[in-house]
Amino acid sequence: MQPSVEALSSPMMVRVRKATGVIAMMAIGAALLGALVIVGDVLARWLFSTSIFALNEIISMVFAIAVAFTLPAGAAQRVNLRIDLLAHLTGPRLTAWLRLGGSVLLLLFFGLLAWRLFGLSFRYWDTGRASALLQMQLAPTYLAISAGLAAAALVQVFMIAEDIAALRAERGTARSHPVVLVLVALFLAGVVGIGGWILLDFDGFAEFSLLRPGLAAGIAFAMMWVAVLVQMPLAAATALVGVVGATGMLGAGAALNTFAGDTGDFLRNEQVATLPMFLIMGAFAVVAGVSDDLFRLGHALLGRFRGGLAYATVLGCAGFGAVSGNSIATSATFGRMALPAMARSGYAPGLATGSVAAGGTLGALVPPSGVLVLFALLTESSIGALFVAAMIPALLAVVLYFGAIFATIRLNPEAAPAAEPVRPGDTLAALRGSLPVVAMFGVVIGGLYGGIFTATESAAVGAVSAVVLAVMRGKLTRQSMLAVFSETTATTAMIYALIFGGLMFAFFINLGGIPDMMSAWVASIDARPIVVLIVLILVYLLLGSVMDSFAVMIITVPVITPIVLAMGYDILFWGILMLMVVEIGMISPPFGMNLFILKSIDRDVRLGTVMRGVLPFVAVDLVKVALLVAFPVLSLWLPSTM
Repeated sequence: MQPSVEALSSPMMVRVRKATGVIAMMAIGAALLGALVIVGDVLARWLFSTSIFALNEIISMVFAIAVAFTLPAGAAQRVNLRIDLLAHLTGPRLTAWLRLGGSVLLLLFFGLLAWRLFGLSFRYWDTGRASALLQMQLAPTYLAISAGLAAAALVQVFMIAEDIAALRAERGTARSHPVVLVLVALFLAGVVGIGGWILLDFDGFAEFSLLRPGLAAGIAFAMMWVAVLVQMPLAAATALVGVVGATGMLGAGAALNTFAGDTGDFLRNEQVATLPMFLIMGAFAVVAGVSDDLFRLGHALLGRFRGGLAYATVLGCAGFGAVSGNSIATSATFGRMALPAMARSGYAPGLATGSVAAGGTLGALVPPSGVLVLFALLTESSIGALFVAAMIPALLAVVLYFGAIFATIRLNPEAAPAAEPVRPGDTLAALRGSLPVVAMFGVVIGGLYGGIFTATESAAVGAVSAVVLAVMRGKLTRQSMLAVFSETTATTAMIYALIFGGLMFAFFINLGGIPDMMSAWVASIDARPIVVLIVLILVYLLLGSVMDSFAVMIITVPVITPIVLAMGYDILFWGILMLMVVEIGMISPPFGMNLFILKSIDRDVRLGTVMRGVLPFVAVDLVKVALLVAFPVLSLWLPSTM
């Protein structure tokens, strides 16, 4: 039996995890305090027509440091995203070796970034570089960021020691599949070959990179995919591939300086605070019992119809998406709540699991959405406009899912029991219970649409509102606070590590002119843009079925988005379409991630049953995509009225 990493944890590792957890709690606490200050500024602007001067500069620096200091705890919790598509084919001993290799790559990732940011902070100190409005020196901020990254690198040293201990204790005898062995051999050959080339003949490597950028990019893509398939951390894989590729074109010093400079500049972006605050909002909303309120409301409104619990699940998932912003969290939350309720009522397992799996995808589509925030940050587009653009497609998705449930029950009346009578008092109580949630969503999204809030301000209002709701309901205990801070830390650390790697990968891709080459190649094809778009949709359906939405964004956005824009499509349309297609992949058999999440929740249901149950929802999802492609106005009209 394979020993768990936790079982092998030494007293030293326990202390490391506790210490990094305390640091992360302070960081998230600082973020929450920043949200309170932003809300105070908004109220002062409304009530007294005054505001805090240059607050955006202050908040951006606070959140830059806060995000950096979530990274050590993220490293200690091993929250770095890996694609485990082939994990079931990998023997326990090789798995232990790959985990050790991943920890070494993460040490390089954090260590190189900390080192160059540390040097950059001294350069800024010498040159006196300061913020635009307050003229605050940037050096202390960069020094603090580098300290957070250095702490994450130090934690990785302990992770490596832990992995070595786990490897020594591993007694598993199961062999790995030949496909995995071939991929590992290719990965090692690539690392040794490229590393040796750089060390022994750097001039030749640089000449090759400069004269054959397309081939160099192709090799880089291949190396990245092989690294991903052998379960290397995605953040480290994209970052190091980008650094090595840029080294061939610019030299090692310039490539590493770009890595550090882009990371620091990104963290000082005034929109960087948006995502952590929406994550805080979602975590506190869960503590406040929002999911129960929304499910109860859906049942009260739709329970009078046959299949009412299935309808209520979809409606509840849509409402929960308005505060969670994550499809996996939505599927898991409603799976634990709705599946037992439907089983007790006599629903067919296929309809029950299908409605939860499909409803879960609404978690990423209904604004505010963490995936849309990531897309906006990567493409430098408007977070608020993307949120507003998603509203009509999200409503369309709910209507189509209702249609799928209706059609399923019409074709098989035994799939759902007869309608249950709902007492008027239940409806009124459910409406009262869900009123704070509806008001919170209305304020956050309505303020964005009406131009009252910026995206950062709406996130702050949402976060503070969720905290107030949890306090008012008496749900805010020491244990729940620790859970919220731990969840927010883990998600923040994972996403921002991915972004740092994605920024460097995108820089290398753009430096080699790959998007322009791809756009020119697409233009040379004698095919209409709609044909190319359909091909891309098929590719994203495949990627979404085997990878997390964040991973798909990081890997593909730098290359694909310029191609789509060159064909004349709008950035808002493409952002919504890509998200919708990736989320369809999350429920598409045979590899859709949401399907396996539901199987893990209800171990009595067969995976084949889950897959068959989701097929009607996949069918209407394809109709939804076709409608959006045929009528882009579905995503563009509402933002045009802002």
